[in-house]
Amino acid sequence: MKKNYLILAFSFLVAGCGQQISKSHPEETGARQAMERDIEMMKDPSLGYIPSDRLLVAKQYKDDLMRQESALTGVEWNPLGPNNQGGRSRTILIDANDPTGKTIFAASVSGGLWRTNDITATEPLWFPVNDLLGNLAIMSIAQDPVNPQKMYFCTGEGYSNIDYVRGLGVWASTDGGFTWLQLGSTNNSNFYYCQKTFVTSTGVLFVATSTGLYRSADFGSTFTKVLGTGLGITGATSNFTYDIEQASSGDLYASLYGSVHKSTDGGLSWSAAQTLPVTAERIEIACAPSNSNYLYGLCENSSELGAVIRTTDGGITWTAASEPDDADTGIPNTDFTRGQAWYDLTLAVDPNNPLRLFVGGVDLFVTGDGASTWTQVSHWYGGFGFPEVHADQHYILFKQGSSSEAYFTNDGGIYYTSTANAATPVFENKGANFITTQFYSCAIHPTASNYYFLGGAQDNGSHRFTTGSVQNTVQVSGGDGGFAHIDQDEPQYQFTAYTGNNFYRSGNGGISFTGVSSTGGRFINPSDYDDVNNRMYSARNSNEYLIWSDPQTGNSFTTVSVAAFGGQVSAVKVSPNTPNRVFFGANGDVFQVDNANTASPTVTNVSTGLPVGYLNCIEVQTGNDNHLLAVYTNYGINSIWESTNGGTSWASVEGNLPDMPVRWALLNPDNSDQAVIATDLGVWSTDDLDGPSTVWGASNSGLANVRVDMLQVRSSDKLVIAATHGRGMYYSDIFTNPTVIFDADTQLGYIGNTVNFANSSYKDVSWNWDFGDGQTSSVQSPSHTYNTAGKFNVTLTINGGAASVTKTALVHILPNKGTPYTPAAGGNFETNVDDFGSKAIRGGINLWERGVPGNFLTVVNSGVNAWKTDLDADIVQGDYACVLQTPNYNLTLPGTYTLRFRKSSEAVYSNAPWGVQVHYTTDKGLNWTRLGDCPDGLGTNWYNRGSCGTSLYSGIFTDGIGFLNSSNNVLSSYNISGLSGNGNVAFRFVFSVAAGFSASTYALDGFMIDDFEITGPTNVILPATLLRFKAAKDNNSVLLKWDTENEQNVMHYIVERSTDGQHFSPVGTVNARNRVSNSYTFNDNLLTLTSKPQGQLYYRLKIVDADSHFKYSLIERLVFETPVTTIIGPNPFVDKLFIYSPAIVKKITLTDGNGKVVFRSQSVPGNILYLGNKLAAGNYIAIIETDKGTEVRKLFKAE
Repeated sequence: MKKNYLILAFSFLVAGCGQQISKSHPEETGARQAMERDIEMMKDPSLGYIPSDRLLVAKQYKDDLMRQESALTGVEWNPLGPNNQGGRSRTILIDANDPTGKTIFAASVSGGLWRTNDITATEPLWFPVNDLLGNLAIMSIAQDPVNPQKMYFCTGEGYSNIDYVRGLGVWASTDGGFTWLQLGSTNNSNFYYCQKTFVTSTGVLFVATSTGLYRSADFGSTFTKVLGTGLGITGATSNFTYDIEQASSGDLYASLYGSVHKSTDGGLSWSAAQTLPVTAERIEIACAPSNSNYLYGLCENSSELGAVIRTTDGGITWTAASEPDDADTGIPNTDFTRGQAWYDLTLAVDPNNPLRLFVGGVDLFVTGDGASTWTQVSHWYGGFGFPEVHADQHYILFKQGSSSEAYFTNDGGIYYTSTANAATPVFENKGANFITTQFYSCAIHPTASNYYFLGGAQDNGSHRFTTGSVQNTVQVSGGDGGFAHIDQDEPQYQFTAYTGNNFYRSGNGGISFTGVSSTGGRFINPSDYDDVNNRMYSARNSNEYLIWSDPQTGNSFTTVSVAAFGGQVSAVKVSPNTPNRVFFGANGDVFQVDNANTASPTVTNVSTGLPVGYLNCIEVQTGNDNHLLAVYTNYGINSIWESTNGGTSWASVEGNLPDMPVRWALLNPDNSDQAVIATDLGVWSTDDLDGPSTVWGASNSGLANVRVDMLQVRSSDKLVIAATHGRGMYYSDIFTNPTVIFDADTQLGYIGNTVNFANSSYKDVSWNWDFGDGQTSSVQSPSHTYNTAGKFNVTLTINGGAASVTKTALVHILPNKGTPYTPAAGGNFETNVDDFGSKAIRGGINLWERGVPGNFLTVVNSGVNAWKTDLDADIVQGDYACVLQTPNYNLTLPGTYTLRFRKSSEAVYSNAPWGVQVHYTTDKGLNWTRLGDCPDGLGTNWYNRGSCGTSLYSGIFTDGIGFLNSSNNVLSSYNISGLSGNGNVAFRFVFSVAAGFSASTYALDGFMIDDFEITGPTNVILPATLLRFKAAKDNNSVLLKWDTENEQNVMHYIVERSTDGQHFSPVGTVNARNRVSNSYTFNDNLLTLTSKPQGQLYYRLKIVDADSHFKYSLIERLVFETPVTTIIGPNPFVDKLFIYSPAIVKKITLTDGNGKVVFRSQSVPGNILYLGNKLAAGNYIAIIETDKGTEVRKLFKAE
């Protein structure tokens, strides 16, 4: 039985949806773990900390090398995004140099400093200020209010409370943020860890550091420590300075570890610690701009929120206030930071209301009564009825003087609200184009020319990429994204991870992922997948590795103990050559483990000569297990080593590399002398691994000096992808041969649609396109218009024949049709099988198929074929939409039209997981509109979901309207007479499916249609596309112009005229040219009219094809004024004259050149004088007598 009752089904779905959302959003709590991982990986073993200052030296060295030729030439990196997911951002600044307030600076902790010139755009265009800054953990930006051209930022993530992550001091700009230089006065240990830089209203610069608060009155040339230990300030028991703020009175407030101090003399001297009601460690403070006595504080204690405090008397007394309670059941009601107050803690006061305050931890809260009560206004995944704002808040900034506009930075980038003063603010994600995602890993689909990738990101889960350009990605699993894998011979099996040994598995090509977990492992846990034997190997605890023996379908994990490891595994590499051999890195050593799939493997330490350090990557040459590379991430040691004898001995191939972290290595699959490495200054390469003499060069074109964590190469076409930690994902053809890759933006369209072809071939320099319709092009990425219907093969040949690819039936152009359109004409899907076509429009899945239906829905109305969402299987679980499109119909003539079809469908639940809408277009698919409503008197058996019943789940259709029920060959119809008068009308059936429900919910056969038809007046197939038809007055005539394209079998154009817009008469004929593009003109001589045109004239074209079928154009109208004088003509005349006069004509007389009367008439019947052939050729005088007077005209009689 597949049927359930409606009410029970609905309640089950709602519950299931909630459960699914919760499961798909694991907590993103890895800030501290990420820092600890960096320390372990990058510290100089001889020093015990990360000497970040060496990166400046390395960068200068790299720049010098870039002026020379890099080791591998012609390397270009192409960005992939994601465009819709920013990375961790700690600060933001509204540029005071821009009076509109549209220019914004924002900083990512590993993506550098970014700027947009228009934050008000729906998708702001962000761009990085420069390349070097991409490696700096920027904590705070400040601008001098006296001279806003002067700007400062400080570096070093001191919030970790682990003093090993060194920054590079303070940087300054004197040109409004366009160029930046390190302040030499801060290139010392006092400024290794800077929390905040701040400029007072008088232009004095302060920097809050781990060694105290420093003041500079000379724009950073010199600094003086003014707050901290050793200065005799009572209660200043720590140097670690967290915050500094200025009240509207000019007074300054600063917080040390555990204390708050005040200065009333511009920061020259500081008071004793103010009395606080709680014990605190980190303290963040905010002053009320509208009342200098009001301040608020957020106090962290042991990583949790200790208290919210406030003062209304300038700090004389502080009191504890109430604390926000997050609705999320996973967050304690006494700690809205969820144990992350050491890192996620921020607050800001409304500029005009000292009682209104925003605070941020994991989520955002607001109070309007001075912290007595709180309202939650966001949730990190949009749960509990709150709007989605990404987790982990770091900075809140009101626009100066505004209570309504505010910005928020967090681990997902930048958010904005223009309704901060509302009870429920509305938030906008301003992170589009803010490409700062911090990837740890990447995985590549095995199919050549395929741009399907996976990547695991800090704070932002794991993402799916599907195109070869900057794109909006889909987050397929949540949490802090770890390593990712795609089975290289069965790519439907894909894997992502979330900290430790928490995996996600997809068996349907990445459409959906399900969690499978074990225990142990590192924060970002190294793993590798055995594509041949279908096993996953990963790190577990010290002296252990983990085997997931059935990752495709099961959850069987085995722990294998290896005492020889001497520590926890840090690198895993499955041999591409020897079955069940895995190389592990642990405690700085390389271990070759044979029979690794068993509980008693053979373990060999192959580490002779290797250094002490963090071994992050082991590379094995395909085809040769003896050729190995070992990569270490630490400063202060040789980072990359090579063995050509299976690890018996190793040689450093550091060569000319500067002292910087190296994180990954790849050997060229076709030339093992060549290698590329991932470093903290982008990608470097060599064309000859030659021991200490190895020469490396930066191969960073298009990539910038960004940290790169992982590289992967595809064996089928040698494409390389790079996971950067701060600038998203990239790809390069660094190892590839000339390879053809192309696609088309319109693969299903109509005659006259422009198809844009995108060429992304590897190493291509020339192009030869064959569009399949006899037309060609040599443009790199051409556009082409198809003038006939059909399915067209498209071929691209590059480099004069070096590579060529033909894509069969790549473009499907649907035909033009007339009405009535009957089942026998093609609507029964037995004949004219290319009249209809289908494609995916969301999620990359197209279920529509034409053929003999099987599975549950099998009844067709006529013949044997139907169109159905998968002919013989249930629908696919996932988030996607696909369409079935009809021909383009001519509905020009007025009358009654009806759309009819037979539908069959299988549904169990009342609101999900699928729905169907019918759309129409009148511009050949450029714009689509839903046809009909629910309820709708124009339809029979039309939509049953919407206001006429239970609305569809919004993830299916946002308006909730559509078909969702069980039916069997039911006739549905809709009166489409409202579309009459349109020469181009087409329809599509949109089948939309929402993800997030249990697998059993999708055990449905979907939707099927048969016997599609349109009834109504007889309209023939459109013979041409009319682009323009215009009429204009031209003296005594009307000039008509029209342009067409795609003429097919057109005979001629008949120009028709009317005085009332209803009754038309032909006035001329123009023969058709039947070319792709055509322009025509016709001159209508008004002197041939029986009366001078007054009021309005109407024109239209009758387009006639060779089969005598025709269609009409739209009507052109001209307005004529009443004539003020009598007109007589033509001149010269032959046998008649036309006379128009605003007055009453009483008599007309013609005399010859001698004054002899040759013709006289007392009236002008029909305004025409018939003269016959009696008059000789020559000059004549016309005397016209009217009730207004007499007029004289000179005429000439032609032969």
